This record gives sequence, structure tokens and C-alpha cells, in this order.
Amino acid sequence: MSGFTFDLVRRISVRSAERRTTYLTLAGTAGPYGEVTVAVGTVPRRATLTAPGLPEAWISHPDERKQGLILVDERTRLSVGGVTAAIARNRRSLSKKGRGLDIALGDRGYTYLSVATAEEELRDRERGPLVRQRSPLGTSKVSVTVLPAADAADLALALVLLGADRTGLTVTQTAVSGVLSFLQSGKADI
Repeated sequence: MSGFTFDLVRRISVRSAERRTTYLTLAGTAGPYGEVTVAVGTVPRRATLTAPGLPEAWISHPDERKQGLILVDERTRLSVGGVTAAIARNRRSLSKKGRGLDIALGDRGYTYLSVATAEEELRDRERGPLVRQRSPLGTSKVSVTVLPAADAADLALALVLLGADRTGLTVTQTAVSGVLSFLQSGKADI
């Protein structure tokens, strides 16, 4: 398949019941895969991908106290197409490549990392770059570029990761996040 680009836009619910149970909803049309929606729920703490042309995908964390995007640590659960993935990350690395998320999904090995300011990429260890996501500061949209080597499972994985807390992908993001967390609650969340 040839590559394509599409945008996901933040959708604000008009129903108050949905606003209480949903932290974030991104929606758009993913080329030949049709309409896609990534929704991050507050109860339960789970991000799900809904798309008729893509495999079912979700990411969750058991911590009910944390608000916002889904925390990524050893208790995080991720599934794409019914296959459970193992996620690992090196929080102590100083390089962007070293801080990426290492994901083992069946017989595939992926790395999800920050490649530039406001730009992240899903890479397969054998096939190379598959999906790039760009979300410029101050905008409510995410531009997604699907490269020719990507298939439906690759795109589903990249999209559901939009519901994950990816602030730890760079040292700068981690530092800023830690300072803001400290200022908001009085204790750091690093």
C-alpha cells in the first residue's frame, strides 16, 4: 500500500455524561481504513481505538487516581488485534532513542520515540519507520503520516498510543512534566 496522511482532531462532547467519563477524544478519517476514533476514558482508565478497517486496540492502566492520558509503566496493558503486547522503557536514558517505548507485539518488535519537537514515530525493528505523528503546540489536531511499509496492525498500534502519556520520551518533557506535577500537587510525579 502507498503511504498517506490524515488529521485527527480533538472532539469536544456536548453531552455532560460523556464529558464526565471521557478525558480525550480524537477523530478523523484514516484514508482507506475509514473513520477512526481514539477515546481516553476516565472510568475505566482505558484508551480505545475504534475503526472499522483496523484491528481492535486498547491501552489501560489500573491506577484509578491518575487523571489524563494513560500512564506507561510495568503495569500498563496494551492489546492490538487481540494480541497482548509487552512494553518496556528506559526512564534513565539521556538520548531520545534510549527513552523510546520498546513494544513486543507477537513476533513483531517496535520502538515508539520522539524524533523531533512535537513529532513522534513508530518504528519496526526490521522494516524501519512506519507511522509519524506530529502535534504542534497550540493546536488541537494530530497529523498522522502512514508510510508505505505500514499495515493495519502498525497503524492501530500507533493510533492507540496517542492515548498514552508520552511525556517521558525526552529528558526535557520529563523535566517539565515533573516540575508542573510538583507545582500542581506539591509532590513530584517523576
